[in-house]
Amino acid sequence: MSDSEPTQAQELPDSSKGSTVTSSTVTRRALKLKKRRRRNALIGSGLGVLVLAGAATYLSLGTVDVPQAPRSHSAVDKDDPCAGFDFLEINCALDFKNSSTVPRDGLISQYPSSGFHLFKPEGPVKLVYSSGPAQSKFPDIIRQDYKSSLKDLYAIGVEVGEVKTVEKDDLGPNRVVRASVEPGEIVKSGAKVNLEVSAETVELEDLKGKTREQAQLDLEKLGLDPEFIEEPSTEPAGTVTSQSPGAETVAKGSKVTVKVAKAEEIKSLKVPNVVGLKENEAQGLIASAGFTNIAVVKVESSKVTEPLVSSVVPGEGRTVRSDSNVVIVVSIPETK
Repeated sequence: MSDSEPTQAQELPDSSKGSTVTSSTVTRRALKLKKRRRRNALIGSGLGVLVLAGAATYLSLGTVDVPQAPRSHSAVDKDDPCAGFDFLEINCALDFKNSSTVPRDGLISQYPSSGFHLFKPEGPVKLVYSSGPAQSKFPDIIRQDYKSSLKDLYAIGVEVGEVKTVEKDDLGPNRVVRASVEPGEIVKSGAKVNLEVSAETVELEDLKGKTREQAQLDLEKLGLDPEFIEEPSTEPAGTVTSQSPGAETVAKGSKVTVKVAKAEEIKSLKVPNVVGLKENEAQGLIASAGFTNIAVVKVESSKVTEPLVSSVVPGEGRTVRSDSNVVIVVSIPETK
């Protein structure tokens, strides 16, 4: 053993205390320190497991911050203020109440408010919107634009009932002429009012010669109400022969009566006996039989002294279609 190596009886310097300790004392202290560190490590790991387990349990329940509901919504367009909450899987309940301070469709209250930390299964979030004041003074909408008046009436919760179109030359089109409620009269929310509105005018053109289908499209584009009547005519079947009113300025929504050429009904007819008759007598008999396509051909002949029907095509007594061409052959004396 070397002189530099300490034995158990030798003392080692302790700079912190200014005293000496033996090697056996050092060994005991090291063991205690090691056990303490191991114990703290076990406790720390256990707490970590508990924290992680708790966080996992918390997250598994599903939480979310409540969003802000729309400050207003359009009941006319049927938009849904609960759509944003449904997207986040938050139950949402919608209610309406009369309010004299919050305009119609404005948000009165939201509970819980935005930013509240909410478990998804809980709820619902309750939204209350304004349905306008419980009662109001009826506004003066006479001579006002019809669409603008609808907005004013909607704001106070008044519903529009029957709307009648009337002609009013001293007003432009689509102006309120009369209302069933007087301006300044107290009306309750949900009350109905009937209106008379000046007619909007359109320019009606001449439809003669157009097909029924085209005439109907043109009239409907102008906002007019077409009524079609078929009648016999020499014009092509299915085409317009006349109209009422004619080409003029008319109120939008007016009825327009349109007469259309009726298609001929095809029948089987017998050619009458006309040989030996005069031309006009033969034409009358053939027309009376129901034929409409009649032609006359004149030929010179030495066998007659006056113009007389000598034959007919198709021949007399034959049964043919009513739309067939019938040719009357008239023999006239020869010219010298």
